[in-house]
Amino acid sequence: MALGLVSAVSLAVYLVYRMFFSLESRIPGDLSARFTILMYRSRAARGYQADMAEEYYDKYGDIYAVGPGVIVLSNPADCRRVLGSHAFRKNKKVYSFFAQVGETMFSTSEPEVSNMRRRQFGPMFTHGYLAQMESTVLECGIGEIKKKWNRQVDQGDGKAVINFSQDFSLATFDVISALGFGQQFHALANNDSKIIQWVDNTIKLAIRTQLLPFARRYPMNLLTAALTKSHQAFIDFNNQIIDGRRQMVQAGKGHPKDILQALIDAEDPDSKMKLSADEITAENVSFLIAGTDTTSLTMTWFVHFMMLYPECYQRATAEVRAAFSPDHLVTYAESRASLPYLEACIYEVLRIRAVSGTTLPRIVPAGGARFQGHFLPAGTVVCASVAGLNHHTSVWANPKRFTPERFIDSPDLKQNVMTFSTGVRICPGRNLAYMEMFTILANLLKDYDLELPEGSLFGPDRLDDNGNPIPMPRRHRLTAGPWHPDRDCNIVVTKHSS
Repeated sequence: MALGLVSAVSLAVYLVYRMFFSLESRIPGDLSARFTILMYRSRAARGYQADMAEEYYDKYGDIYAVGPGVIVLSNPADCRRVLGSHAFRKNKKVYSFFAQVGETMFSTSEPEVSNMRRRQFGPMFTHGYLAQMESTVLECGIGEIKKKWNRQVDQGDGKAVINFSQDFSLATFDVISALGFGQQFHALANNDSKIIQWVDNTIKLAIRTQLLPFARRYPMNLLTAALTKSHQAFIDFNNQIIDGRRQMVQAGKGHPKDILQALIDAEDPDSKMKLSADEITAENVSFLIAGTDTTSLTMTWFVHFMMLYPECYQRATAEVRAAFSPDHLVTYAESRASLPYLEACIYEVLRIRAVSGTTLPRIVPAGGARFQGHFLPAGTVVCASVAGLNHHTSVWANPKRFTPERFIDSPDLKQNVMTFSTGVRICPGRNLAYMEMFTILANLLKDYDLELPEGSLFGPDRLDDNGNPIPMPRRHRLTAGPWHPDRDCNIVVTKHSS
């Protein structure tokens, strides 16, 4: 009886504390966040994390709680402070689950490892090295897309209904796998999704082991056995490719310029440390995962918003067709130099529909930190909201509306688009992503006319309460893409007749 009374009193004291005296009780947020993060994680697990990031910023503003000890920031200055140094380290509990092969530059929470990787990888993503890879990017990207689209249009007597989301995904995998494996798999041409399935299953395994910490232990590992088997096949394939490349180079049969060779050659100029075989595999898998969905989904949202905003599509199309002849293959440098409105459209897509992440969790260091008048003790998980940054009303006028012109009028605004993060952990592969996006989109706008099929659910005439076209619904897993790509990502394609 006495023990029961003590337990009841302890529970009552705890509930009163959580309700009225906890850190979360003093910070905006859902009532449930004072007691548990399960409600937030439940919606995130069902694919609503990207929508929640915008919804919570609109509702709560610059700071809010999503669970005990988990605080989200949306103010640009606060987020730059958190992301701008290694003082706020990555949350190891979150990122360690993505070290499926081994520690990588993405997954590590250790500043020393991150800094060394950036020194090792520095030469890989310079404009000079990327220029040497551009022929592969053009061949496997826009080259393969045009072959497929031309064939389908010709077979369709001048027009074809094409699922652009699927084709962008396959083409991006073709590019990244050619650079990461040193061979072409022609996924787009053959509708071969083997590597895509490997990558997809690796992502699923990472997410499930994050949500279910015991997913790799018996008997829970029975639920992930198929994913684990697929993931291991992916690793074995990587190891074979690396061994084959080493043997080829040692035999003097070539020294290709691609991601794979750059990883093999990578050396820290300070310590002279090179990557081990396991580290090369881990980083290569990480680049394949990070460099596929983020790029292909950004292009998917680009085409979708072009269809939602016909005036933007017409202006972007007119710009590229005025700058280049019909038979010219637009390169990356040419598109950046000659197509400012296309660039503005790409940045606006990156802003309004960021695909790479919704919140970037970090740990408050010793001594605590103060944000928006609230003191957060050491150990608090503080998250920089990408959606909050990209929609913050202090920076973006009418943030819900797709307005590329904002970047024409104020080019410096591009520095405020946080889709590739910012600060010390900014995405190192962003220039490769830009190369793929600019070359594919510039040439597609030049060579094809696009329109929505009859009966499309989302178009320029379906408006929200503020008069803005309603975008197709999205689902967030590791990245934010269309919820129903088979239904919502179809366009009618015809060849442009100059």
